Amino acid sequence: MTVTTAAQTATRRGAPRLPDRDEFCSAMAHLATGVAVITTGGPDGPTGCTANAVLSLSTEPPSVLVSLASASRTARHAGDHGGFAVNILSWQQRDLMDRFARLPAAERFQDVDFGYEEGCPVLAGTAATVVCRLDQAPTALDHTLLIGRALWTRQDPGAPALVLYQRHQHAVPH
Repeated sequence: MTVTTAAQTATRRGAPRLPDRDEFCSAMAHLATGVAVITTGGPDGPTGCTANAVLSLSTEPPSVLVSLASASRTARHAGDHGGFAVNILSWQQRDLMDRFARLPAAERFQDVDFGYEEGCPVLAGTAATVVCRLDQAPTALDHTLLIGRALWTRQDPGAPALVLYQRHQHAVPH
């Protein structure tokens, strides 16, 4: 039995048509992902942005990887500051997802409860938080990959985490 791959079929028909941005985003929306706010210090105070490209990179040493648009203030300031915090949002904090994604940078921390750990701003009430020292910040296409070594963690085992699936918010119970 011979199996013909999609690539072989496309080659016979000519160059394959690449998905446009909307098609790509629609396909990737099928991957459920947690929502975090990445925070760091800046020259004018705390700065942060919403991110869902966050992963546990290693347990030896405990490390995380965050992908942020290279043009983002948070990516630039994390490099200057030398560290960042991954604030994993709880379901009750779903309003923070839009706040840190859409509001002007100067307004994002207004009326938001936060403190500092290891020199990084840490949001109150998160499902979990990991504060990291920045180890590397390579670029990949139009993004900067923040690779950080965990210095401090906090978790609330009773807080359901905020998750995105097909562009809608969901709660994941503990």
